[in-house]
Amino acid sequence: MTTTNERVAVIGLGLMGSSLAKALSAADLEVTVWNRTPAKTESFKPGAVQIADTLADAVRASDIIVVCVRDYEATADLFRVESVECELAGKVIVQLSTGTPSKAREASEWATTVGATHLDGEIMAFPDAIGTDRCAILYSGDRAAFEACDSAVQAFGGVSQLIGDDPGMAAALSNAVLSIYFSFTFGLLNGAAICDAEKVPLPLFRELVQSLFPVFGDVLSRSVDMISAGDYESEHSTLETSAGALAQIAAVGRDAGLDGRLVECMRIYATEGLEAGFGSVGNAVLFKQFRNRR
Repeated sequence: MTTTNERVAVIGLGLMGSSLAKALSAADLEVTVWNRTPAKTESFKPGAVQIADTLADAVRASDIIVVCVRDYEATADLFRVESVECELAGKVIVQLSTGTPSKAREASEWATTVGATHLDGEIMAFPDAIGTDRCAILYSGDRAAFEACDSAVQAFGGVSQLIGDDPGMAAALSNAVLSIYFSFTFGLLNGAAICDAEKVPLPLFRELVQSLFPVFGDVLSRSVDMISAGDYESEHSTLETSAGALAQIAAVGRDAGLDGRLVECMRIYATEGLEAGFGSVGNAVLFKQFRNRR
């Protein structure tokens, strides 16, 4: 691997890409940027970065290529052309775009065919956290590539870790966490709708939910332990109890005239678990349904 650990290109200058480029520049790395829409480069101070006229120019000028565009398909459209592929030998491609595990693995295989090394990364932060202690980025893929990118990785700040050599592992873990984030967000909105309909002050709702965060953490720990052991016996709550609670939440929503689709989705899972004979064990047994191992 021939990287100098100093010359870095950032491809894609949306909110996240621009934040990445600025963090690299602030760390005194030699940064070249390129964006399909040149106007996106106007936010950079004169002299802070080099602005490439073409993607091939940006790749040629750099040893580490940080990609932050819409997704892997957009990346392929940009990079899988002869004028760019011929410049990639010996480079490290750090893919920070949105993708799936299978897309990450396929991209890694493609990178090998052009003499480059692929490192997949998943940003677990908002753009304003880049370069601060609040930034977290998961990486997976070639360890030597990760180590060669140390200056860039450190410039992004916060916690950055290589979680495995399978290129798809970071995308898998990121999407697993995102499923919790969106489930929590939609559940929060449903709860807020109940409170609003029933004239419960929303700040009171917020305070109660925040006080229960340790309980949610306990649920996470117990569920992972149950799934890992394949033992769903619980001293805390059973699926039958939870199914009853979901039926009650659905009734509250109907009485208040709320959209009940989210609760109905959860109720269906619980009902199917009851029909499968799992009513006397913990909710974590529904993992079998999500995993299609009924």
